[in-house]
Amino acid sequence: MKENDKLKLLVLGLDGADFEMVKDLAGRGKLPNMKRIMEEGCWGKLRSTIPPVTAPAWTSFMTGKNPGAHGIFHWRTYDPTLYTCMKEELVSTKLFAGTTFWDHLGREGYTSGIITVPVTYPVWPLRGIMVAGYPCPDGELNYTYPESYAGKLKRSYNFQADYYLRTAKEDIVSNGLEMLKERTSLAKEMIVTEGLDVCVLVLGEIDRAQHDFWKYRDPRFPAYHTAEGERFRHVIEEHYRVADEQLGRLLALVAEETKVIVMSDHGGGPHPMRYFYTNAWLSRIGKLKIKEEKAGLNAILRSLISWARNRFPYEEKLRRLLPDRFVHRVRGINLGISSVDWSSTKAYRFPMYHPAEGIEINMKGRQPEGIVEPGREYEEVREAIIEQLEEARDPASGARIVEAVYRREEIYRGRHMEITPDIVFLTTPGYKAEKELSGSFVRDVPLEVLECYNGLHTMDGIFLARGEGIRREDRIEGAEIADIAPTILYAVKTKIARDMDGRVLREIFTDKFLEENQAVFSEPDPITPPQIDDISNEDQEIMKDKLKGLGYLS
Repeated sequence: MKENDKLKLLVLGLDGADFEMVKDLAGRGKLPNMKRIMEEGCWGKLRSTIPPVTAPAWTSFMTGKNPGAHGIFHWRTYDPTLYTCMKEELVSTKLFAGTTFWDHLGREGYTSGIITVPVTYPVWPLRGIMVAGYPCPDGELNYTYPESYAGKLKRSYNFQADYYLRTAKEDIVSNGLEMLKERTSLAKEMIVTEGLDVCVLVLGEIDRAQHDFWKYRDPRFPAYHTAEGERFRHVIEEHYRVADEQLGRLLALVAEETKVIVMSDHGGGPHPMRYFYTNAWLSRIGKLKIKEEKAGLNAILRSLISWARNRFPYEEKLRRLLPDRFVHRVRGINLGISSVDWSSTKAYRFPMYHPAEGIEINMKGRQPEGIVEPGREYEEVREAIIEQLEEARDPASGARIVEAVYRREEIYRGRHMEITPDIVFLTTPGYKAEKELSGSFVRDVPLEVLECYNGLHTMDGIFLARGEGIRREDRIEGAEIADIAPTILYAVKTKIARDMDGRVLREIFTDKFLEENQAVFSEPDPITPPQIDDISNEDQEIMKDKLKGLGYLS
């Protein structure tokens, strides 16, 4: 009998692992452990949240809810009453703590080990152990529940704010590969020594490798053709290979009947080669008006702001010293909105995260200088923009720019839906939405941008599952990241919270398992939110610097 036969569920999250990459590498024998799960279980694409960024995606994974219900759409909170569209403070676990699938499992008596899942700082009480994932303030510390568990850890699983700005590429690669192994070792130790029923481990290094090293594996990028390109050509593939080895280490530890899920929050791919300037397009179709007398000056100021931000890694420290009014003014210049004539503008860009982009209607009673009447006029303006977006073409090639367009109520539901953009769309591969106000609405991405930001998120991550009651060699379709939490609760035969938006992925289970285990739903309990301290201004400053260094905040 194995020491850890008690373990009923193992979830390995591979942040950013891309479906097409996994399918290709597994098919070529590079990922033998993932290939084994594909042969012994179910697998398929896992659709991310819109937008497919870390904060909302992992929160939907944890809670089984769409962003409209849990309220996290990005690292900062959306606010349509501001023309910048974002509040300054970071989102917090206060929005969802106590409602994750491991909280539900804890109320059923299950003990969980939660290891470096993103967006789990500040930590909160649970039945088990939690080691917070990024972003955390101090790179030398671990933040755990219980707090005393931090004293048992041999090293920090965090990183300093300027790590990716000051560290040599060779060290980033070697340290990243080592961290894959270190976090897995922690999970193994916790499984064996802590009597876990459930273990959830997230490894983040694949995502980081794709952001920083895609330019070395794609011949379309200038860096591919350099000596440096040759040296780092296989970095991304190596991260997938080492991550697969860690899966093998975990599989060797768990019983055959243990349910194992391997998943990711989104995929990864190259930075597009063409920009779609949403505000310039809105100006072209007559929905946005520019103050021409300010456009030239503001363009110069935006260039200076961009230059300063790229050379001053601790922008947030300066921002904390400045009055809010000044900060919003600078942000407005950077986004281009200080050049907008709001008295003649019916719609404007609401920045999200690639490949998602938003458009907001400048509505009376909601926006500071709104001009569109709520009701009929609002719907007429929105429908007209949607129709034209669906037909938007690149003037140079005639290619479609937009892959899908949604009214916000078509993709979001819940009490936070009102803070989302009125229109949400996804760009087609090859195009990324950006902020310029004037000139051609489609242009080539500058080479200096491709040098810095060469890998971005895609909508499709991975889902692999194996274990007792799970079908063999079966590819599934249509899974979404919010489906993971209710599927986990069903898989371990516990009640499913009725307020979860995700569905149970019944198609992964055998007929016998489905017949013997009817899904039981529970009404949402009046859960008392756990006591969590507010993130201090100083800690927010450090965390914002980290997210800026990772390319997630501007």
